[in-house]
Amino acid sequence: MSTHGDGDDRRPCSGLWNTPMVYVNGDVTTCCLDQHLDNCLGNITELTFEAIWNGPTNHSWRIAHALDRYDESGPYCGGCNWRSAGAMPHDKVIAYLEHTGETEVLERYKRRWKLGPQ
Repeated sequence: MSTHGDGDDRRPCSGLWNTPMVYVNGDVTTCCLDQHLDNCLGNITELTFEAIWNGPTNHSWRIAHALDRYDESGPYCGGCNWRSAGAMPHDKVIAYLEHTGETEVLERYKRRWKLGPQ
């Protein structure tokens, strides 16, 4: 399992939050670089976009990114040139973790990035 990225500074990818891609056939993926739909989350002809984008699969991938477990967030993320999509800002990751009640992950994230009181 890979953990931290280049120079130990890889942060969660903004694609998991900000750049859903919906292909003409209705498949939804997390990334514009995912041309072969390796990280396909579902299809909007079968589920609503909301159910797909905020569903359990993408949530688990977001948590994996917050924990530096990129290989656990779909087949595409582990080998990604993550700098292409950009990093999710810390405050947005923290807000997501607070909103979803991921308190343990939140504390680990803050410790890893030395955010807030130590």
